[in-house]
Amino acid sequence: MSEDLPPPYTPATTAPPIWEPHFIDLTQYSPLILRKPLDPPPDCFSTPSPPRVKSNDFPPFRIPCAGNNLADGFRILYPSGLLEKHGIQQADWTRFLEDLGVSARLAGQGLSAVGSRVPITPHPVRGIFGTRATGVTYDSQFTRSPRDEVQTLITVWNQSAFERRKLRVTLHITGGLDNRAAYELFVESL
Repeated sequence: MSEDLPPPYTPATTAPPIWEPHFIDLTQYSPLILRKPLDPPPDCFSTPSPPRVKSNDFPPFRIPCAGNNLADGFRILYPSGLLEKHGIQQADWTRFLEDLGVSARLAGQGLSAVGSRVPITPHPVRGIFGTRATGVTYDSQFTRSPRDEVQTLITVWNQSAFERRKLRVTLHITGGLDNRAAYELFVESL
């Protein structure tokens, strides 16, 4: 009696495709921004969250830095179909990504776009360097690196808009070319 057996199992020779969201690349439409981050606050900070937001409704994805430095900003990639369900519109996401680059550039100039810095009040200083040394020693202790400034801005957005919509964004440092640090944003659904 001959049995009709199915053919033996053969494992696949290729791995399944890695999931990637469908991105709308808005990088070329994003001009060099002259405004200050968070001024005025983005609309999504004050609009209510959608009534029913699903948890863990998409796998995490990454947004790469546009260059070798945080001051180069991040590519303006909007994952269509994912963030709308969480109440984050294209304009809000674009503003978030643009503001990260702006805050890194400001930090490179010694300015903070996020935290309150102690204002410099010029006090008369006597001596040969009196006019040029006003406030320099005191104020230099309050400057942040571009990475610290970007991380602080991400925290503000997470607390004010993303986490209540079951999203979280974190800054990751990856090994770049020539052992230089490369940056990317890691976006996950909570």
